[in-house]
Amino acid sequence: MKDKYSSTITQRLECSICHYRVDPNDESAFSTFPCNVRAFIDEKFKVWRCPDCQTIHCLDVVDLDHYYAKFPLFEAKLTWIYQVIYGNLCRQLTKHGFSKTHSLLDYGCGANGLFVEYLRQRGFANCHGYDPYAPEDGFGDPTTLQSGSFDYILSQDVIEHVEDPHVLLSKLNSLLSPGGYILIGTPDAANLNLNRPDLPDDYNFVHVPYHLHIYTRESLEYLGRCQGWEPIDFFDRRFDDTPLFGFNGRAMSTYVSLFDGSVDTVFEPFKLGKALTSFKFLFYAIFGYWLSFHSGMAIMFRKSI
Repeated sequence: MKDKYSSTITQRLECSICHYRVDPNDESAFSTFPCNVRAFIDEKFKVWRCPDCQTIHCLDVVDLDHYYAKFPLFEAKLTWIYQVIYGNLCRQLTKHGFSKTHSLLDYGCGANGLFVEYLRQRGFANCHGYDPYAPEDGFGDPTTLQSGSFDYILSQDVIEHVEDPHVLLSKLNSLLSPGGYILIGTPDAANLNLNRPDLPDDYNFVHVPYHLHIYTRESLEYLGRCQGWEPIDFFDRRFDDTPLFGFNGRAMSTYVSLFDGSVDTVFEPFKLGKALTSFKFLFYAIFGYWLSFHSGMAIMFRKSI
Protein backbone atom coordinates (compact mmCIF):
# COMPACT_ATOMS: atom_id res chain seq x y z
CA MET A 1 0.00 0.00 0.00
CA LYS A 2 1.30 3.42 -0.93
CA ASP A 3 1.26 5.61 2.13
CA LYS A 4 2.86 8.88 3.06
CA TYR A 5 4.95 9.21 6.19
CA SER A 6 5.10 12.59 7.85
CA SER A 7 7.75 14.75 6.21
CA THR A 8 8.81 15.89 9.66
CA ILE A 9 9.91 12.36 10.62
CA THR A 10 13.33 11.38 9.32
CA GLN A 11 13.96 8.23 11.38
CA ARG A 12 11.95 5.20 12.53
CA LEU A 13 12.82 4.93 16.20
CA GLU A 14 9.71 3.11 17.46
CA CYS A 15 8.82 -0.55 16.82
CA SER A 16 5.58 -0.83 14.86
CA ILE A 17 4.60 -3.96 16.82
CA CYS A 18 5.50 -3.52 20.49
CA HIS A 19 6.40 0.20 20.52
CA TYR A 20 9.90 -0.33 21.90
CA ARG A 21 11.93 2.82 21.24
CA VAL A 22 15.54 2.52 20.14
CA ASP A 23 18.18 5.00 21.31
CA PRO A 24 19.40 6.83 18.18
CA ASN A 25 22.72 7.53 19.90
CA ASP A 26 23.43 3.83 20.52
CA GLU A 27 25.50 2.92 17.46
CA SER A 28 25.65 -0.72 18.56
CA ALA A 29 21.90 -1.02 17.94
CA PHE A 30 22.27 -0.42 14.20
CA SER A 31 23.62 -2.26 11.19
CA THR A 32 24.35 -0.63 7.85
CA PHE A 33 23.17 -2.31 4.65
CA PRO A 34 23.70 -1.38 1.00
CA CYS A 35 20.79 -0.90 -1.38
CA ASN A 36 20.58 -3.90 -3.73
CA VAL A 37 18.98 -2.03 -6.64
CA ARG A 38 21.54 -1.11 -9.30
CA ALA A 39 20.48 2.54 -9.64
CA PHE A 40 21.15 3.11 -5.93
CA ILE A 41 23.76 0.46 -5.20
CA ASP A 42 26.22 2.97 -3.72
CA GLU A 43 23.71 4.12 -1.10
CA LYS A 44 23.63 2.63 2.40
CA PHE A 45 20.98 2.66 5.11
CA LYS A 46 20.79 1.71 8.77
CA VAL A 47 18.49 -0.96 10.20
CA TRP A 48 17.79 -2.14 13.73
CA ARG A 49 16.19 -5.14 15.39
CA CYS A 50 13.69 -4.68 18.19
CA PRO A 51 15.13 -6.54 21.22
CA ASP A 52 11.63 -7.34 22.48
CA CYS A 53 9.72 -8.72 19.46
CA GLN A 54 12.66 -9.21 17.03
CA THR A 55 11.01 -7.15 14.28
CA ILE A 56 13.51 -5.41 11.97
CA HIS A 57 13.10 -1.74 11.04
CA CYS A 58 14.77 0.51 8.48
CA LEU A 59 15.92 3.58 10.39
CA ASP A 60 16.01 6.01 7.49
CA VAL A 61 12.82 7.58 6.12
CA VAL A 62 13.24 8.35 2.41
CA ASP A 63 11.15 9.47 -0.57
CA LEU A 64 10.00 6.04 -1.74
CA ASP A 65 8.58 7.41 -5.00
CA HIS A 66 12.16 8.25 -5.97
CA TYR A 67 13.35 4.71 -5.33
CA TYR A 68 10.38 2.91 -6.86
CA ALA A 69 10.83 4.87 -10.10
CA LYS A 70 13.74 2.54 -10.92
CA PHE A 71 12.47 -0.66 -9.34
CA PRO A 72 13.57 -3.58 -11.59
CA LEU A 73 10.59 -5.86 -10.88
CA PHE A 74 8.33 -3.48 -12.80
CA GLU A 75 10.18 -4.42 -16.01
CA ALA A 76 9.86 -8.19 -15.56
CA LYS A 77 8.04 -10.42 -18.07
CA LEU A 78 6.20 -13.72 -17.56
CA THR A 79 9.08 -15.96 -18.62
CA TRP A 80 9.25 -19.73 -18.20
CA ILE A 81 11.09 -19.17 -14.91
CA TYR A 82 8.08 -17.34 -13.47
CA GLN A 83 5.80 -20.01 -14.89
CA VAL A 84 7.64 -22.59 -12.76
CA ILE A 85 7.76 -20.69 -9.46
CA TYR A 86 4.23 -19.29 -9.77
CA GLY A 87 3.01 -22.87 -9.94
CA ASN A 88 4.31 -23.24 -6.41
CA LEU A 89 2.51 -20.08 -5.28
CA CYS A 90 -0.71 -21.24 -6.93
CA ARG A 91 -0.51 -24.54 -5.05
CA GLN A 92 -0.35 -22.68 -1.74
CA LEU A 93 -3.72 -21.19 -2.65
CA THR A 94 -5.35 -24.30 -4.12
CA LYS A 95 -4.32 -26.23 -1.00
CA HIS A 96 -6.97 -24.14 0.74
CA GLY A 97 -9.70 -24.50 -1.82
CA PHE A 98 -8.91 -21.82 -4.40
CA SER A 99 -10.51 -22.78 -7.72
CA LYS A 100 -11.55 -21.26 -11.04
CA THR A 101 -14.95 -20.39 -9.58
CA HIS A 102 -13.47 -18.10 -6.93
CA SER A 103 -12.52 -14.43 -7.11
CA LEU A 104 -8.99 -13.38 -6.19
CA LEU A 105 -7.24 -10.06 -5.65
CA ASP A 106 -3.46 -9.88 -5.93
CA TYR A 107 -2.84 -6.77 -3.82
CA GLY A 108 0.59 -5.38 -4.62
CA CYS A 109 0.83 -7.21 -7.94
CA GLY A 110 3.46 -4.90 -9.43
CA ALA A 111 3.07 -2.73 -12.49
CA ASN A 112 2.93 -5.81 -14.72
CA GLY A 113 0.67 -8.12 -12.67
CA LEU A 114 2.63 -11.24 -13.58
CA PHE A 115 0.85 -13.61 -11.21
CA VAL A 116 -2.55 -12.37 -12.38
CA GLU A 117 -1.45 -13.00 -15.97
CA TYR A 118 -0.26 -16.48 -14.95
CA LEU A 119 -3.62 -17.34 -13.35
CA ARG A 120 -5.68 -15.97 -16.24
CA GLN A 121 -3.69 -18.06 -18.70
CA ARG A 122 -4.77 -21.11 -16.69
CA GLY A 123 -8.46 -20.30 -16.71
CA PHE A 124 -8.77 -18.43 -13.40
CA ALA A 125 -10.85 -15.73 -15.07
CA ASN A 126 -12.05 -13.89 -11.96
CA CYS A 127 -8.59 -12.73 -10.88
CA HIS A 128 -7.69 -9.09 -10.39
CA GLY A 129 -4.57 -7.17 -9.50
CA TYR A 130 -3.88 -3.83 -7.88
CA ASP A 131 -0.66 -2.01 -7.07
CA PRO A 132 -0.52 1.57 -5.78
CA TYR A 133 2.76 2.16 -7.64
CA ALA A 134 1.37 0.98 -10.99
CA PRO A 135 -0.10 3.38 -13.60
CA GLU A 136 -3.78 4.18 -13.08
CA ASP A 137 -4.58 3.02 -16.60
CA GLY A 138 -3.21 -0.39 -15.65
CA PHE A 139 -2.96 -2.24 -12.35
CA GLY A 140 -2.98 1.03 -10.44
CA ASP A 141 -6.66 1.56 -11.25
CA PRO A 142 -8.38 2.13 -7.87
CA THR A 143 -11.78 1.10 -9.27
CA THR A 144 -10.49 -2.49 -9.11
CA LEU A 145 -10.96 -2.28 -5.35
CA GLN A 146 -14.58 -1.24 -5.77
CA SER A 147 -15.69 -4.36 -7.63
CA GLY A 148 -16.90 -6.06 -4.46
CA SER A 149 -15.40 -8.43 -1.92
CA PHE A 150 -12.99 -11.19 -2.88
CA ASP A 151 -12.96 -14.87 -1.90
CA TYR A 152 -9.15 -14.90 -1.80
CA ILE A 153 -6.54 -12.19 -1.42
CA LEU A 154 -2.83 -12.60 -2.07
CA SER A 155 -0.44 -10.05 -0.59
CA GLN A 156 3.04 -11.23 -1.54
CA ASP A 157 6.00 -9.05 -0.56
CA VAL A 158 3.82 -6.08 0.37
CA ILE A 159 3.46 -5.70 4.14
CA GLU A 160 7.16 -5.08 4.64
CA HIS A 161 6.91 -2.11 2.26
CA VAL A 162 4.24 -0.15 4.18
CA GLU A 163 4.63 2.18 7.12
CA ASP A 164 1.61 1.09 9.14
CA PRO A 165 0.71 -2.62 8.83
CA HIS A 166 -2.59 -2.12 10.64
CA VAL A 167 -3.77 0.33 7.98
CA LEU A 168 -2.86 -2.11 5.20
CA LEU A 169 -4.50 -5.12 6.82
CA SER A 170 -7.61 -3.15 7.71
CA LYS A 171 -7.91 -2.21 4.04
CA LEU A 172 -7.48 -5.83 2.97
CA ASN A 173 -10.01 -6.95 5.57
CA SER A 174 -12.60 -4.63 4.02
CA LEU A 175 -11.96 -6.27 0.64
CA LEU A 176 -12.12 -9.88 1.88
CA SER A 177 -15.39 -11.80 1.88
CA PRO A 178 -16.61 -13.33 5.17
CA GLY A 179 -15.04 -16.76 5.40
CA GLY A 180 -12.47 -15.73 2.79
CA TYR A 181 -8.77 -16.53 2.77
CA ILE A 182 -5.78 -14.22 2.67
CA LEU A 183 -2.21 -15.37 2.00
CA ILE A 184 0.53 -13.01 3.19
CA GLY A 185 4.09 -13.68 2.08
CA THR A 186 7.00 -11.68 3.47
CA PRO A 187 10.60 -12.03 4.69
CA ASP A 188 11.07 -13.67 8.09
CA ALA A 189 12.95 -11.37 10.45
CA ALA A 190 13.82 -14.25 12.75
CA ASN A 191 16.05 -15.80 10.07
CA LEU A 192 17.86 -12.70 8.82
CA ASN A 193 21.40 -12.01 10.02
CA LEU A 194 22.02 -8.28 10.51
CA ASN A 195 25.70 -8.93 11.18
CA ARG A 196 26.47 -9.82 7.55
CA PRO A 197 25.36 -6.90 5.37
CA ASP A 198 27.92 -8.01 2.78
CA LEU A 199 26.11 -11.26 1.96
CA PRO A 200 23.33 -11.30 -0.66
CA ASP A 201 21.61 -14.06 1.35
CA ASP A 202 20.80 -11.32 3.86
CA TYR A 203 20.92 -7.96 2.08
CA ASN A 204 18.52 -9.13 -0.65
CA PHE A 205 15.84 -9.70 2.00
CA VAL A 206 16.66 -6.72 4.23
CA HIS A 207 16.34 -4.79 0.93
CA VAL A 208 16.86 -1.23 2.14
CA PRO A 209 15.28 1.29 1.83
CA TYR A 210 12.26 -0.52 0.33
CA HIS A 211 11.58 -2.81 3.30
CA LEU A 212 10.43 -0.56 6.11
CA HIS A 213 9.51 -3.22 8.69
CA ILE A 214 10.26 -6.95 8.59
CA TYR A 215 8.22 -9.25 10.82
CA THR A 216 8.57 -12.57 12.58
CA ARG A 217 5.94 -15.29 12.37
CA GLU A 218 4.67 -14.33 15.81
CA SER A 219 4.33 -10.64 14.99
CA LEU A 220 2.63 -11.33 11.65
CA GLU A 221 0.13 -13.69 13.28
CA TYR A 222 -0.52 -11.00 15.89
CA LEU A 223 -1.27 -8.47 13.14
CA GLY A 224 -3.67 -10.91 11.49
CA ARG A 225 -5.47 -11.67 14.74
CA CYS A 226 -5.94 -7.92 15.27
CA GLN A 227 -8.20 -8.10 12.19
CA GLY A 228 -10.07 -11.10 13.57
CA TRP A 229 -8.36 -13.54 11.19
CA GLU A 230 -7.40 -17.07 12.16
CA PRO A 231 -3.97 -18.34 11.04
CA ILE A 232 -4.63 -21.73 9.43
CA ASP A 233 -1.36 -22.54 7.65
CA PHE A 234 2.30 -21.56 7.75
CA PHE A 235 4.84 -21.92 4.95
CA ASP A 236 8.38 -21.70 6.28
CA ARG A 237 10.01 -20.59 3.04
CA ARG A 238 9.31 -18.42 0.00
CA PHE A 239 7.29 -19.81 -2.89
CA ASP A 240 10.34 -19.47 -5.17
CA ASP A 241 12.54 -21.53 -2.82
CA THR A 242 12.05 -24.96 -4.39
CA PRO A 243 13.95 -28.27 -4.75
CA LEU A 244 14.16 -27.80 -8.53
CA PHE A 245 17.67 -27.26 -9.92
CA GLY A 246 18.60 -23.60 -9.47
CA PHE A 247 15.17 -22.51 -8.21
CA ASN A 248 16.07 -21.67 -4.62
CA GLY A 249 17.14 -18.69 -2.58
CA ARG A 250 20.76 -19.76 -1.99
CA ALA A 251 21.34 -20.32 -5.71
CA MET A 252 19.75 -16.97 -6.55
CA SER A 253 21.93 -15.12 -4.05
CA THR A 254 25.05 -16.82 -5.38
CA TYR A 255 24.06 -15.97 -8.95
CA VAL A 256 23.59 -12.29 -8.02
CA SER A 257 27.04 -12.21 -6.43
CA LEU A 258 28.61 -13.35 -9.73
CA PHE A 259 27.73 -9.97 -11.23
CA ASP A 260 27.32 -6.57 -9.55
CA GLY A 261 25.38 -7.84 -6.52
CA SER A 262 22.19 -6.05 -7.52
CA VAL A 263 18.75 -7.65 -7.59
CA ASP A 264 18.39 -6.26 -11.14
CA THR A 265 20.40 -9.27 -12.30
CA VAL A 266 17.52 -11.61 -11.42
CA PHE A 267 15.18 -9.79 -13.83
CA GLU A 268 17.61 -9.81 -16.76
CA PRO A 269 18.20 -12.65 -19.26
CA PHE A 270 19.79 -15.58 -17.46
CA LYS A 271 23.50 -15.87 -18.22
CA LEU A 272 23.87 -19.63 -18.20
CA GLY A 273 27.50 -19.65 -19.29
CA LYS A 274 28.75 -17.63 -16.36
CA ALA A 275 26.54 -19.51 -13.90
CA LEU A 276 27.90 -22.89 -15.01
CA THR A 277 31.50 -21.75 -14.46
CA SER A 278 30.80 -21.17 -10.76
CA PHE A 279 31.20 -24.27 -8.60
CA LYS A 280 29.47 -22.42 -5.75
CA PHE A 281 26.43 -21.71 -7.91
CA LEU A 282 26.27 -25.32 -9.10
CA PHE A 283 26.50 -26.55 -5.52
CA TYR A 284 23.63 -24.37 -4.34
CA ALA A 285 21.63 -24.99 -7.52
CA ILE A 286 21.59 -28.67 -6.46
CA PHE A 287 21.58 -28.48 -2.66
CA GLY A 288 20.39 -24.94 -1.87
CA TYR A 289 16.82 -25.96 -1.06
CA TRP A 290 18.02 -28.25 1.74
CA LEU A 291 20.52 -25.65 2.99
CA SER A 292 17.95 -22.84 2.96
CA PHE A 293 18.15 -20.03 5.50
CA HIS A 294 14.31 -19.92 5.42
CA SER A 295 14.55 -16.17 4.90
CA GLY A 296 10.94 -15.94 3.73
CA MET A 297 7.59 -17.15 5.02
CA ALA A 298 3.89 -17.05 4.24
CA ILE A 299 0.84 -17.33 6.47
CA MET A 300 -2.63 -18.27 5.30
CA PHE A 301 -5.37 -16.59 7.34
CA ARG A 302 -9.11 -17.12 7.24
CA LYS A 303 -11.63 -14.40 7.97
CA SER A 304 -14.48 -15.36 10.27
CA ILE A 305 -17.95 -15.73 8.80
